[in-house]
Amino acid sequence: MSKRRRLFSNELQNDLHLHVIPGFQDNYFYLLEKPSTGECAAIDPGDASPVQSLISSRGLSLTAIMLTHHHRDHTGGVGFLLNSAPKAPVILCSEWMTIPDAWSAASVERVSTKVNQKQSILGFPLRAIDVRGHTLDHIAFVIGDTENQRQERDVFVGDALFGAGCGGLFEGTYEQMLAALKALRELPGHLRAWCAHEYTLKNLRVAIQLQESNPLQTTRLQRLETERTAEALEPHELMTIPLEMAEEFATNPFLRWDQPELQKAIDTVGDLATFTYVRKFRDRF
Repeated sequence: MSKRRRLFSNELQNDLHLHVIPGFQDNYFYLLEKPSTGECAAIDPGDASPVQSLISSRGLSLTAIMLTHHHRDHTGGVGFLLNSAPKAPVILCSEWMTIPDAWSAASVERVSTKVNQKQSILGFPLRAIDVRGHTLDHIAFVIGDTENQRQERDVFVGDALFGAGCGGLFEGTYEQMLAALKALRELPGHLRAWCAHEYTLKNLRVAIQLQESNPLQTTRLQRLETERTAEALEPHELMTIPLEMAEEFATNPFLRWDQPELQKAIDTVGDLATFTYVRKFRDRF
């Protein structure tokens, strides 16, 4: 199967499908679909056109819009989608500051990131994680399993986490971003992570510069480069999602701030100093 960035669908679990919609140069928008009811929920629809096109072609009813944070490449299509589905609630962080005028007629649901707060989307368990740092209103959405309430399957991380990387600090502090990544590292390794940008190849090249002695990083990069060259793709054209959290724990330097091997390679001591060094190093590229 081609590894080129493209529209594709994946059955996350019984009666819940995910449509991955490439957008702009390297974005991913997502559409959750519940086949039994024809309902769907859009996640970070930065551009309404491809999202609305898919909704229309499949005859779906948009019942919710979920936003990880306020950046335009994640929210640009919300107003247009609400024109077609004015009753769809916009689900966002309780810390979200300003609601755009184009959403004024919509019902806005501010989700809680409290651990025991019960929420759902399309009838499936949902919880929000506070991952502020990239922005001060950033959350991640974790989707649970209706057949096993203790089992979580997928996490939509927005710009908080990328393949072998994390989002830059547009608004938050290094301390906040490190706290966000610690929250993500507490997730089980079997989870699939769906990020909002395709940066994995570039991030792995930087990761290897930071720590050449990590063979898992090198193996991961070699595997992806083989897939890329087989189809003559540019780095951002290679689709590397979903990310496997277990693989991120082993190869993403932003999730390895406390690993002695990394600290030795970059001559740092302590979690915050190590994360700060890695973030500043990545910012140079």
